[in-house]
Amino acid sequence: MDRFHIVVANFKKLDCFVENFHHIKGFDSQRDRVYIFDATPESNVKEQLAIADLLSSRGLRWGYNLFFVRRRDWGKNLESHLDYLRCLRDGLIEIPKYCFLMQDHYLDLKNSVKEDTIPEGIIFDLDDIFNRLEEDETIGCAFYARYGVRIVVSNPIIDVNKEFFGDGEDLLPGAVRRSFLVDGSNFIVRPELYLKWFAQHPNYLTKGDGSYGFSIVWEDRIGRILYDQGIIWLDLRRNLKYKTIEDVDAIENQLGQKISKLWYDHRIWYFFYGRDLYRYWPLPLSSFFRHLRMYIKLSTKYSKDISINFLQPQELKNGR
Repeated sequence: MDRFHIVVANFKKLDCFVENFHHIKGFDSQRDRVYIFDATPESNVKEQLAIADLLSSRGLRWGYNLFFVRRRDWGKNLESHLDYLRCLRDGLIEIPKYCFLMQDHYLDLKNSVKEDTIPEGIIFDLDDIFNRLEEDETIGCAFYARYGVRIVVSNPIIDVNKEFFGDGEDLLPGAVRRSFLVDGSNFIVRPELYLKWFAQHPNYLTKGDGSYGFSIVWEDRIGRILYDQGIIWLDLRRNLKYKTIEDVDAIENQLGQKISKLWYDHRIWYFFYGRDLYRYWPLPLSSFFRHLRMYIKLSTKYSKDISINFLQPQELKNGR
């Protein structure tokens, strides 16, 4: 069985991953693999393949521990992860012990540094992480995140003039804290935790419209799937473990500092894409009708082709 699969969601930024591969220590060429799931426009594929080929100079071998997988662009980085999980389910990729899901820019500390970028001074020691996960099978998710874990919160505001979503420092009256997510879904996870959920919800693996709202709701769902299973979350940067929101409350009270940050729903996006996670009336109405037009347009624009294509190394040499 493979040890780690490093699964990169790429859209024209593969150089961010390749140039910063040194942030990953202890890569075992026999037991670890890199899978690049690429949704770059066709005109950029040759360029991205050439960038991927630079990993050959670091001991990776095409078709053995380096793979470039073409996919449709149907939901930003989260759906790259879903396409990977579909490959595991369908037997196209061997199920590993752990998968390390990341965005193409996650390791890049020079360009577009934001909440879903690796914290400064961090090296992913795969040997150390593997040992920690093997020692405690209750740990389902391990991560390095700048702001710590996110606590997902319902949004009670229906006034269009005050409408917002995302970051929040304080808990608004009437808001409900529900579960955890990690910015960008950049984390290491035991894949069986997802595979057993998708065995009961297979339609979620292929349906999306490519919108930002769809992706944001999925960021919640992919964390919620883990939270509802009662796993332990390991914050590698702070060396902390917890299972519930109440556990995080207790740790913050004990330390006298925050190890989490709130993340508020976008009410309209949840009405269209996340009613299984939290139910909202279609309010504010102006936002609802604005997104309804986009929703109808995207339903016909985005490809329904769910095929996945493993590009071979010779395609690069043949000048694809």
